[in-house]
Parts: sequence; C-alpha cells; structure tokens
Amino acid sequence: MARHLIMDPSGHSTFQFDKNDASSLAEAERRYNDLIGKGYIPAEVRGGGTHRVPDPSQRSFDPEADETIFIPALRGG
Repeated sequence: MARHLIMDPSGHSTFQFDKNDASSLAEAERRYNDLIGKGYIPAEVRGGGTHRVPDPSQRSFDPEADETIFIPALRGG
C-alpha cells in the first residue's frame, strides 16, 4: 500500500491507496492534484531517508511513489 501524508495544524492525516486498484489510484491522483492546487508542496520519499521535491513545473502524480508527504506552503503574517 502506498500512502499520502498531509501535514496540517493538528499534525498530519494519512491516506493509503492500492497502486494496483484503478479506483483507488484515481482517488489518490485526485487528492494529489487537489492538494497541489491548494499550494501544498509534495515531497516523494526516496530510499535512505531522502526526499525528492519536484520543480513546480514538473509536479504531477507519480503512481509508483510509495509515500508522498504534502507540506503546506508558508504564509506570511
């Protein structure tokens, strides 16, 4: 199972999805696009404790990513 972790003021929310199930994958892609549209920054987990943050022009759903962490954009105050 792959998962999306969404950072928020209360900590984080976790959504798991099955990469082999078309409807689960479609829902994960919808969530990804919705969060990107709201300004969240995706960080795809790579091996060895590293992450990849794609350039804004290259952000698209990667169905092969095992885990993506969504970080809200900073807001000035």
